[in-house]
Amino acid sequence: MGIRATAPRWRNSEEGFTAAAERYVLDVIDFYDARAGWHRRLYRLSGAVVILVGAALPVLTALDFPGKSAAIAGAGFLVAITTALKGLYRWDVSWILLRETEIELTRVYLAWRAGGLGHDRSDGPSRSANALLDAVFRIRRRESSEFFKNLPDPGPAAVQPVNGGGTPNHAAR
Repeated sequence: MGIRATAPRWRNSEEGFTAAAERYVLDVIDFYDARAGWHRRLYRLSGAVVILVGAALPVLTALDFPGKSAAIAGAGFLVAITTALKGLYRWDVSWILLRETEIELTRVYLAWRAGGLGHDRSDGPSRSANALLDAVFRIRRRESSEFFKNLPDPGPAAVQPVNGGGTPNHAAR
């Protein structure tokens, strides 16, 4: 299983709109599954690196060997960089959010396959496929909003009005 570089794209199908919709939804589910797996691996690997290298630091300081200063500096650098990357990419939060999204997408897809989404109109399968796509886009929009709502702002704190008027800016918290 490799890393997929881009999100799934719509592909027309010779079998029609419903088949294209189903293929797209299955691609989206696979995309979320693969991303959740990679975020889990990166979270666990980065945690193991911080623990193991951090635990090795006291041992390195107690030993005498050529290049000791460089080894200690390198270990400290590795711990600092790994910790910073964990904070920046938030692999723990992303792993949970991506897995929850994949589960919800799978639930909606299976409900659609069982006939539980929007097929009660006279235009049958295409109406049902539209209901499936609407549900998938709602789930993806919610996932995106959830991720970005807690993203820390790296910029300077917002400037308050000079006259003290207006509403307080809670984004700077």
